[in-house]
Amino acid sequence: MSTLQTRITFGVILFALFFGILWLDSLFDTDLGFMSLAIVAGGIGLYEFYHIAGKNGFSPFRISGIAAGVALLVFSWLSLRKDIAVDCRFFREEAMVILVFWLLLIQAVTRGTQDAIKNIAVTIFGIFYVAFLLSFALALRTFPHGLAIVVLVLLVSKFGDIGGYLLGRKYGKHKLAKVISPNKTVEGACFSLASSILISVTFNLIPSIRVMSVPWAIIFGAVVGFSAMLGDLAESLLKRDAQVKDSGRLVPAFGGVLDVIDCLLVSMPVAYYLFVWGKLIEQ
Repeated sequence: MSTLQTRITFGVILFALFFGILWLDSLFDTDLGFMSLAIVAGGIGLYEFYHIAGKNGFSPFRISGIAAGVALLVFSWLSLRKDIAVDCRFFREEAMVILVFWLLLIQAVTRGTQDAIKNIAVTIFGIFYVAFLLSFALALRTFPHGLAIVVLVLLVSKFGDIGGYLLGRKYGKHKLAKVISPNKTVEGACFSLASSILISVTFNLIPSIRVMSVPWAIIFGAVVGFSAMLGDLAESLLKRDAQVKDSGRLVPAFGGVLDVIDCLLVSMPVAYYLFVWGKLIEQ
């Protein structure tokens, strides 16, 4: 089986798994499945990020970082729930303060002064890059029509990536960012944006699931599609620095979990602020 066929096969499996979880959530009127998926993806993504950092000579505190990232996602989810009496935002912020002191302590006790700034900084950056940015997906899920919004952002981000990959392979001639990602082309980026806009408009032409007007859908597709490309390039930048091709081997033909969600780590926060500032959701 060729690489392209493998990517298509496992891409379909991943989409089926994701939509199956969303369907179960919808069936039981809950968000536990989606939250669990985000936590698992965040935990594995952090593990892969720290693996990349290790390849580049850093020594992050992996167990502490992964535990803190998972806790951040859990507290973010709890703080967004209206049926929780306790304000969990306080615990989320308190946990980050405790984490800093904890990292300083274990650095001093186990490693002394060597590379203290690098070890602590890369641990905290991983939590921000993976867990904090991923927490915006949980926030989008709590919006009115949250299920449709999450699906929309996913489709705009991933189908833009798919369109750019397939058409860029065939028609791409001019390198987009040769140093960061040699295979990406200007033509592929244009096809990616066009695919994102097409998906956004098509989605919002369906009365039962539309969340915004068509003019806003065009803008949304362009902005979120562009941000998804930046997310992909951002992870490529980190991998190129560490001289690794993929973040892991968990997903055949794709690499690791971080390779699958890289575009979403930027597009989800961008989509969140578009909805908050632009008030795009139709009542």
